[in-house]
Amino acid sequence: MAHSIGTITARVSSAGNPITATIVVAPGETVLVVMLVTTGSTNRAGAAPTYGSQTFLQADTVQKAATSPEASAELWYLIDPVVGSATLTIPNTGAATIRYVVVAGRAPAGGGSEFLIAGGANNTSTNPTVSLQLGAPGVIWFSVVASGAQTWAPSARNGTQISDTDDGANGDGFQYGLVAAPALQAMGWTFGTSDDWGVVAAAFCEKPAQALNNYMGFKAGDGMSVAEKIR
Repeated sequence: MAHSIGTITARVSSAGNPITATIVVAPGETVLVVMLVTTGSTNRAGAAPTYGSQTFLQADTVQKAATSPEASAELWYLIDPVVGSATLTIPNTGAATIRYVVVAGRAPAGGGSEFLIAGGANNTSTNPTVSLQLGAPGVIWFSVVASGAQTWAPSARNGTQISDTDDGANGDGFQYGLVAAPALQAMGWTFGTSDDWGVVAAAFCEKPAQALNNYMGFKAGDGMSVAEKIR
C-alpha cells in the first residue's frame, strides 16, 4: 500500500524572529515536513523548528551554491506529529527573509511512516535536481529548491507542484511525489536558465508492522524448563 498527501499550507514569507504559525495536523497524518528557503548568501540562523513540544529533525544539510549563492534550502521532518492544533516555531535569529511551506503525508490506514533517505545538491547550472535511490515501495517524497534565478519559472518538475515563486532577486520551488515501487527517483525542476541553486529532498516509507514475539518461561515440577510462546 502507498502513502498519500495530507494537508498542505500555503507558502509564507516572513522575516520574523521567531517565525510562528498555527498548524493543524489531521487524524491519519503520519509525517510533517517543513521546507525552508532563506534569501541571501547567509544561512538561516537559529535552532531546529518545533511543532508544539516536538522538535523537527533535519534531512541532509543546508544546500546553496558554492560560489556566490543568493539563497539556501533546508528540509526538516517530524514523524508521528501530535494530531490537533499546535504552534510551528522557526527560529530566525538573523532576521533573514524566509519562505516556507508545511506539508503532511499519510501512511496507509492503520500504519505509520518512517524516514527512508535524504539528499542534497547544489550548483550553478540549468535544471536544479537531486536523485535518490528509493529502496522501498509506497514512498512519499518532498523536495525544495532555492535559486538565484531572477525569472524563476520552471517548465516542468518530477513531482507535483506545491508552489513556484519568482521574488525578483531569486526564486523558490516546493514539490512532492508518490512512488509505488523501489526506483532511482529524480526530484528536480526543468529550468533552462543557468543560475545558482541548492536542492534538498527527503523520502518516507511505510513503517513495517511490528511482530509480537514474547515468551514466558517457568520451571516444571520435574525440574525441566518449559517456554510457552504467546501468540
